[in-house]
Amino acid sequence: MDDKTADALRKWKEHRYRPTDLPFGEAVDSLFTSEPLIEVRRSETRKTDWVICRAGTTTPALFVFAGVFSESDPYETGNLVPVKTAIPAGLDSTRVANHAGYKAAYSYALDTFHDKNMWEYQGTLDTHMSTVPGFNARGLKRREWQNGSTWHVRYWLRVPMFLTCETRAGRPEPPAGLHEWVVNAHNRTKNYRANPIRPIVCGLENGRLQDIAKCTPNVLEYGDVVSLVFSLAYVEDREDWGPVPMVTHIIRVQHANREAYPLAAAFVIEEPLLDASGLCFGAVVDGEYPLLERKCDVERRR
Repeated sequence: MDDKTADALRKWKEHRYRPTDLPFGEAVDSLFTSEPLIEVRRSETRKTDWVICRAGTTTPALFVFAGVFSESDPYETGNLVPVKTAIPAGLDSTRVANHAGYKAAYSYALDTFHDKNMWEYQGTLDTHMSTVPGFNARGLKRREWQNGSTWHVRYWLRVPMFLTCETRAGRPEPPAGLHEWVVNAHNRTKNYRANPIRPIVCGLENGRLQDIAKCTPNVLEYGDVVSLVFSLAYVEDREDWGPVPMVTHIIRVQHANREAYPLAAAFVIEEPLLDASGLCFGAVVDGEYPLLERKCDVERRR
């Protein structure tokens, strides 16, 4: 790996956007100390979900991490493509989902050929889960596609586009700001609801967060250094178990070094994205914690 990229990764793996953010590596390593920063708690609403929380609380931990961007599905629609609709360029046809369900996801991949940290931290967490009382009582196998046993070139973060709808109060309305394909899929099923968390793609321009659609280039490109903000849960399905990240932000913090990462192609997103969470476009993030003021909520609605 070239020095420029390596230096950026070291910096942004430790960068906290807010005082409560936890560098992923630091949090995982703390499990071997007398004062761990995180602990696993069983979800009160879904007994098959185990949430990684801040130690001593029931609050899901928000992690920060950084990696080299490799590729992604379309930002707003992931791998969801309605029936009789052309498959977007760059989307693998074998992974297309036509309706709401567990297969539909927003997917982003990190290039991990040189930097294996994400695989290492995940492996440590996987091992730790075996010590959590009550976890995997049925003795299910580990989910294979992301267990790192055969493939370390890319690490895929797949955020579920839909969640199961198990409330007796009726299915909620689809969250605001989602693509019409996602909204329509939500409305056509009673078993699933649209995930209110959709990864927000941003760029760091002159030290401030900006909607990626307003950056140059207006897409993430192979070799870009990206900062990730996410929470994490381990989920036991019917047949297997594994970690499920809920990525809130993917932020380009450094453009690719083209000598180290030659660009083959770029996928252009035409529709702008809106920030739907606490990190606001325009917030200063390179140097000090951004001021996460409520006025950003007003600005997003304009």
